[in-house]
Amino acid sequence: MGVLALWATPRTVSTAFERMMIERGDHLVLDEPWSRVYYLGPQRRSARYPLTFPESTYEAVEAGVLELGREQPVFVKDMAYHAAPGITDAALTSMRHTFLIRDPRAALASLHRQWPDFTDDEAGYRAQRHLFERVAELQGTPPAVIDSDVLRADPAGVVAEWCRRIGIEHRPESLTWSSGMRAEWPLWHDWYENAARSTGFAPLTDTPRPALEPAMERAVSAATAHFDALRGQAIG
Repeated sequence: MGVLALWATPRTVSTAFERMMIERGDHLVLDEPWSRVYYLGPQRRSARYPLTFPESTYEAVEAGVLELGREQPVFVKDMAYHAAPGITDAALTSMRHTFLIRDPRAALASLHRQWPDFTDDEAGYRAQRHLFERVAELQGTPPAVIDSDVLRADPAGVVAEWCRRIGIEHRPESLTWSSGMRAEWPLWHDWYENAARSTGFAPLTDTPRPALEPAMERAVSAATAHFDALRGQAIG
């Protein structure tokens, strides 16, 4: 029993990681429950979307996730910046945590294609680092970190080591799956098209990265310090 949390920034293959956990079949998988608070609830931190879920508060979402974790093993994937403003120390202490990171030059270029107007908060790196440091202080040891580029280069090796560190059975058969949109993804379908087409972790490519406009370069520079702080902890 208990809750296993994956805290990501946008465009880090986090949904593919979630799809792997669905394939395992031994956890109830929750997709971004705190996004309902950040974007769609009465405590929302962004006006990007209209109020849609008036019942989705930080208190209610946290209580719901923890209650499910008392009944069965739960895996929850979310963006760190969604949860960080309201998740309690008690909740963080009770969970097992993994942080999924990616080189901001690649991640933010991908995010910019989807949201040209993304905010500093939505870039996600500052909140992810602060949440990592908060968990490390509360639990007395740094949580697991996975670099998505290393994961894509060696999914078998990285996932095997992650399972060992996090304390769950290694199930290599979960590294491949059938394509298709999942019932576990009721929101954000436009973000999940690549994951829905996938049948495993997509290998890295050698596609040249285009030059970025000055505003994007500044965003990458700001994010890189936070990325570097976690990169030294990453598996592999």
